[in-house]
Amino acid sequence: MIYSIVFTTHVFVSVVTLLAGFFTVVRSVFGWIMKKNYTRLDSVSSLVFTLALYMQLVLGFMVYILLRASLKAPIFEIPISANDASLRFWAIEHIALMIFALFLTQLGRFYIKWSTASIKRFRASVFYYGTSLFLIIFSLVVALFFR
Repeated sequence: MIYSIVFTTHVFVSVVTLLAGFFTVVRSVFGWIMKKNYTRLDSVSSLVFTLALYMQLVLGFMVYILLRASLKAPIFEIPISANDASLRFWAIEHIALMIFALFLTQLGRFYIKWSTASIKRFRASVFYYGTSLFLIIFSLVVALFFR
């Protein structure tokens, strides 16, 4: 019961994360190309993207722990995954990709906060948030492949 609630919330927040990421990256690309000023909306959209990724991290760990508890398996034991690509993906690769995407997003927010020129902010936003968004989409595509 609680697993399905947390998992559904995780999926819903992932949609919000993707939408916030797309909005932030597209707005940054246009701001960079058209040499616009970095506005409060750009800052808020990147904050929403970052916070959504943090929520995903917490919800993802909750899903993992609840799933392991329902299987009555040790929580910190890596599953025998040599023969099961799907288990290996969800237990190791998906978590690593998402943590790296969150790291890049947080690093981008830090860099953008201390940059003064709008063009540098947009360029950094495209690089950091774009790379994070690419990792998230890549992880989703791989997840669909291993289903």
